[in-house]
Amino acid sequence: MKKLKWILFIAVSAIIVSCSDNTEEPDVPVVVPAQRTIIAYMDGNNNLSSNLYSDIQEMERGSANLSPTVNLVVFANISGKKPYIAEMVNGKSVKVREWESTFFATNPDSMLSVMKWITEKYPAYEYATIFAGHGTGSIVKTDADNDTIPTTMRRAYAYGWDSNNNSTQKPHWWISPQTLATVISHLPHMKFVFFDCCLMQDIEVANHLKRYTDYIIAPVSETPADGAPYGNIVPLLSITDAEVLCDTIIKTYYDIIKTTSPYKKGICISALRTSEIPNLLNVTKTALIEIKDNPNYDASKLFDDCIYYYRESLSSWAFSDPLLFDVQSIFYEQSQNTEKNHCLSEETYNRFTNALNQCVFKKCFDRTWKTSCGIQFYDFDVTAENFGGLSISRETIDNIIK
Repeated sequence: MKKLKWILFIAVSAIIVSCSDNTEEPDVPVVVPAQRTIIAYMDGNNNLSSNLYSDIQEMERGSANLSPTVNLVVFANISGKKPYIAEMVNGKSVKVREWESTFFATNPDSMLSVMKWITEKYPAYEYATIFAGHGTGSIVKTDADNDTIPTTMRRAYAYGWDSNNNSTQKPHWWISPQTLATVISHLPHMKFVFFDCCLMQDIEVANHLKRYTDYIIAPVSETPADGAPYGNIVPLLSITDAEVLCDTIIKTYYDIIKTTSPYKKGICISALRTSEIPNLLNVTKTALIEIKDNPNYDASKLFDDCIYYYRESLSSWAFSDPLLFDVQSIFYEQSQNTEKNHCLSEETYNRFTNALNQCVFKKCFDRTWKTSCGIQFYDFDVTAENFGGLSISRETIDNIIK
């Protein structure tokens, strides 16, 4: 009994000593996630170097009016400079990381390493990415010297090109749509991806990215080298409603570029819901097959009068066929009841336009669009009927109706 009392005495004493210990635990900093972290991936290690450097300065100025609930973090890969990461805050650029030597920023391992570092250092409830630089959508070429990932002789370009500080060096590395999607798949889900690059709003790129981002904002056309007016756009990045944000970015971009772009070339730009891509692809395939199966189908006239966004330059004076077409323009021309041999029924065309409008929910276009090839420009009369705000490559069309 005495032994039991002694044990109880020791236990109670230990409790009393414990309760009277005034030693304070060191404060552990609590990281509060931001509402949104935006990664601006600026690959200007090419002939857009000075343009992207100006864009970064515009971002810096625009951050003076950006909500503190949003992190804007820039990866800058500019010719002649060491690659670095900077946070844009209160109108200033705060460098948070710098590499000792340059590297190919379109290499998927390097790209993933950079973007993953940013997402880990700047946690948020929501993420988004801006890609700025060169773009070619899903144009397919046959140059074995130009691709990040060697697969076959046929290359699907998307984002790049990166010269690694040597404009004469090959390869000029691009990153394909498939590989870009693989990189993004290892990151937190993106609320939106904004491509400030030529030609990136095409159905193939959207199809690759559809599982990893809710929205894509991108030009369907070529863009002026100066890119987006970031001084105006950066303050908009705190808009919480994603569709309102997409709408506002596009309108701001379009309204400024149409008055400042060289040659009065303007821009055709849109925003889409990636969730609607599978249905749109199915309807597009159905419509193309209906055209092909029509007795009046003439492959040589499929693209007559269609709007296109790029005509590959083989030399200063020789031009190949157009490579990217407005998907609505194709079906609009094939559905009209004129003297030509049109092969698409009104019912199918209406089903397609309904699917397209569910997918592409915002678009702006210039009435006279000029697409360049070498030193020439090709003009189009653009209307609400023949502009869909989404392109499709000749390669994809050929694969469906071959």
